[in-house]
Amino acid sequence: MTKIINLDLRELIPFERHEKIFENWNTLKSGEILRITNDHEPKPLYYLFQAEYKDQFKWEYEKQGPKDWIFKITKISQDNKKEKIKEMLKKLQKEDVTSKLKEEAKIMLKNISPTELALIEQEIIKDGTTRKEMRKLCDVHLEIMKDDFKNKDLELKPGHPIHTLMEEHKEILDFVDKLKIAIKKLDYAKNFKDAKMGIEMLRFAAKHLVEADKHHQREEEVLFPEMEKSGITEPPEIMREEHKDIKPKKKELYNLIESCEKLSYQDFVKKVKEIADFLIKELPDHIYKEDNILYPMAIDVIKEKERWEKIKKECDKIGYCCFTPKC
Repeated sequence: MTKIINLDLRELIPFERHEKIFENWNTLKSGEILRITNDHEPKPLYYLFQAEYKDQFKWEYEKQGPKDWIFKITKISQDNKKEKIKEMLKKLQKEDVTSKLKEEAKIMLKNISPTELALIEQEIIKDGTTRKEMRKLCDVHLEIMKDDFKNKDLELKPGHPIHTLMEEHKEILDFVDKLKIAIKKLDYAKNFKDAKMGIEMLRFAAKHLVEADKHHQREEEVLFPEMEKSGITEPPEIMREEHKDIKPKKKELYNLIESCEKLSYQDFVKKVKEIADFLIKELPDHIYKEDNILYPMAIDVIKEKERWEKIKKECDKIGYCCFTPKC
């Protein structure tokens, strides 16, 4: 028999009502019902449930005034929701991603937090999806949800480890922009002499991108392990995999510039373009995932101030990039 909790709000003074509602709601299991009798139309309460528990409840009226309002709030199983999301993520991985499928996915994923999604993606990996496949899936997911992730403000103070990492990202993106400009200068030049200014800009950008390895090191050795302690394992692992792809390319670019005159100018430009094209695409995508998915996830699961203080101390030991903005 379905459990029903009856709650008569008419007997309570106004400031006690919400507390009593949510105290009872939180005791319910999937399929169980909170039946409420109220002395006025409960629209504000409905909007509050929509904001806090979207897709987690069913709302039904038994009586709608004029004196009393009686309504039932049924708790909906989240397991079913989780399975539907898992199926959708698998479709995005295996099928042609049509505009219709993208729209369906966007509606389904819109009200799920990055942390909840990460835990579901971890289950998919346990079911047999490889990290390589998951990286492709993350790219599709990011494309679908990009407008919803955009401009989320974490409201962090300067000095917070995540604030520092995000400020460094802005600098790294500026070096990527310099790469683009330098490549154009190389295209216009006919030889190393003509390309002197472009090569110097290229050297400057490449040197600082290599320096950004300290940024990756702080993530890999400090932030990611703390997230993993909180049960978030796969998103950090996927970011590590991307670091493994990105870091050698940065060093390859820098070394190529330092030994450029061992090659003909045409071969030099060709090799530079191959590496730069990779970095120009991969670095902004990687940064976007960290700024809009990974870092909010870290803030969500690492709650304790003491843990962030410990993270800051460990980051200080590793050190910062030459371009890290001062707090």
